[in-house]
Amino acid sequence: MDVLPDLATRPMTVERSRWLGRGLMGVAALASVWWLRRLTRRPATSLLLAPVLLPLVAIGIWAGFTLNVLDWDEPADFDPEAPEA
Repeated sequence: MDVLPDLATRPMTVERSRWLGRGLMGVAALASVWWLRRLTRRPATSLLLAPVLLPLVAIGIWAGFTLNVLDWDEPADFDPEAPEA
């Protein structure tokens, strides 16, 4: 079962981008809920985790949202006739 090379070489489509974005946002939301729940039970260690976990959650939500709304098929700033730099 050589599945990973096939997954890595498949082209990115709008649907794959949206699923990946939703997955990233879901993982980030679960991490933030886990942290909030931990904050009520062990506030000292949760506050130590905050500088690492909360920026990762913010980046995960931002990247997931960007992948979810991005249109890979027709990007607005893509000019197919422009020479490559």
